[in-house]
Order: sequence, then structure tokens, then C-alpha cells
Amino acid sequence: MKKTLIALAALAAVGTASAQSTVTLSGILKGGVAQTKFTGGAAAAVNGSGMAVSDGSSRFILSGSEDLGGGLRANFQIDNRFRLDDNGGAPSSNPVGTGNSFIGLSGNFGNVQLGKLDTHYCQGADSNGSRATSLQASSCTLLGYMMVGGASTAIAQQTRTTNALRYTTPTMSGFNAVVTYSTAQGATANPGGAEGAVGDAGKGRAVAAALNYAAGPVRAGLSMWNSTQENRVAGAALAGTYGGDQSAYSLMGDYNFGMGTVGLSYDRSTVTAGVIGGATTDTKRTAWSLPVTFQLGAGTLLATYTSSGNVTGVADSGAKMWSVGYDYPLSKRTTVGVSYVRLNNNTNALYNLYVQNALVGAAYVQTLGQDASQFYVGVRHTF
Repeated sequence: MKKTLIALAALAAVGTASAQSTVTLSGILKGGVAQTKFTGGAAAAVNGSGMAVSDGSSRFILSGSEDLGGGLRANFQIDNRFRLDDNGGAPSSNPVGTGNSFIGLSGNFGNVQLGKLDTHYCQGADSNGSRATSLQASSCTLLGYMMVGGASTAIAQQTRTTNALRYTTPTMSGFNAVVTYSTAQGATANPGGAEGAVGDAGKGRAVAAALNYAAGPVRAGLSMWNSTQENRVAGAALAGTYGGDQSAYSLMGDYNFGMGTVGLSYDRSTVTAGVIGGATTDTKRTAWSLPVTFQLGAGTLLATYTSSGNVTGVADSGAKMWSVGYDYPLSKRTTVGVSYVRLNNNTNALYNLYVQNALVGAAYVQTLGQDASQFYVGVRHTF
């Protein structure tokens, strides 16, 4: 009798929790085999090719929502990224919640979120990331990076912005707006000081704003990003992992013509380096991309051409990239893909294939002007 009462109490507790909120476990597993080749290096010893099992940003997501009444809801998400091939040196370099993770409230007023969120980075990139084709084939290779001081640096902190507060408006006539503010971007992005480090007035922060439109066959957007490093003490250097202070804007759009889509993206980015309160230098570059998809049989053909111009004051520092792939569904949740990508660096350019270090190892560093190409066969499953 006692065990029965305990069981009934447990069931009642579960029933109460279920009535209050819903929790969902979902995710993506994506992996394949990649043959990557490097050519055109200054010395023959740095050229060559290699084969590897490649992860395509696998993850599992725990998310939930609770109805608070009156149209108000509480929402949360814990997005955990892991590498299918080697788990990224876990556990030290692969902690829980590495992806988009937040808690927030939503209602008729829109949506408010607190946490770590994708912001501006690679807006307008092609759809290779969400297909069974290679992640290295993504136009983010050039759209999300620029050459600063002879090395490639990420714009908008390479994917997610930490310490973020975001407001998303309701959608009206196809339009919505997103505004994000970060109080401190994190020690990794700001080697001059840890998160929240004290310093001069006006210390580090990031601000992003986006205006989006989606109605019928047309999608379009404008995204802007502005960030300053933490620990802003007069005389401190503006340098580090992400080059210095940053400002950028992107324009993007695509049109669905029934059998496929054609899009166009444009990005203009600036990195400011130098000394706080002293002399500074702006490095600028523009990049654009033309992604096309076309229904071919049961699958989708993807083709993308992307170009990055020279950075300020450095001749032959641009690059071009093209990729082609085919994504074929085996079911609603499982697709297989094949892709080829070619990246051509000019003489003074040093761009890498997107997330290349996760594939060939962080110890490998290309030389100026060296080109890269990859052939990939993979599979993607969602749950």
C-alpha cells in the first residue's frame, strides 16, 4: 500500500510538471569523409592532401516552454555542440551549452532572450550548413572573415556572442527586427581583459541590429554589428584574437522561383587596431556571394560563388571560392550529400576553408597565397 501511494504521488508530480511546461530533446548528427588538398604553397613541403572523417556541427538541443497565461510564455534552450569524429578534445574543450543557449519570455510584445546567441556572423551564407553537404563548402569561408595583419580574423566573434540580451519584435506584414546587446563579449574575444574587467569609461560591449523580411517567394535582410573590446584602459592595444574593435553590415536576399532559389549577399566589414586613446588604423574589406539551389530529381543541387576584395592597403589580398553539391533525402529526417569546394587565395591572402582547423588540426597553418580544395561525401540525420 505504501509503495502504491508513493507511485501515485510520483505520477501526480509528473502530471503537474507536464501541465506546466513542455520539454523537447532534438538534435542533428552530421558527418562524412573529406579529402582535402592544399596547393600553391611557397614551398613544396607545405602542399599535399589528406583524408579525414569530418563532423558537420553535430548537436543535441534541450528546449522547453511554459504557458504563463495571458499570452505570456517562458522559454529556454540548451544547445550542446560536439564533434562526431573526435568530440573536439572533450571534456576540456567541449563543455555543455556551447551552442545557442538562453532563457527568455515571449508574448504579444515579441520575444526577450538572455544568454549566448548567434549574432550577425555569416548572415546571408548559403545553405551548406543545413544540408548533408560539407560545412567547409559554406560561403562563410569569406563572408565571415577578413585579413588583418597577414592573418584571417573572424567578424562578429565567430558564431555566438556571449553575455547577450536580445529583443525580437513581432512579425508585421512580413517584417521583424532583432536588437542584441552584449555587456561583455568574453575573455577569448578580448585578450586585453576578462569578462567585465574594469577600465576606462565606455568599456567593452557589442551591439547588433537586424531588419528581416519574408513574404511569399522573397526573403531579405539587413544586419549591422559594432563591438569594442573589454578593459578599455588608455594606452592598451586594440589587438588580440579578433583583431580589435569591429563594425560591419551585411545585405542579403533570395528569391524562390519554384524549382529553386537564387540569392545575393554583400558584406562590408572594418577592424580598428592601434592604441586606445592613441593612433588607430582601420582595415576594411568587402565580400559578396551568389548562392543558387535547384531541384534536381528528388534532391537539391547547390552552387555558390563567393568573392572577397582586397583589404585596405594590401594588394592581392582578396580571394575567390566556388562550391557545388547535391543533397538527396533518404527520408524526412535523413539525407546524404556530396560536395566539392575550391578556395583560391591571391598572393597576399590567407583564408582557410570554413572551420578547416576542426578537420586538419589546429597545428596546420596555410601559407600566404596557398589554395585549398575538398571533395566530401556525408550523411545528415535530425531527431
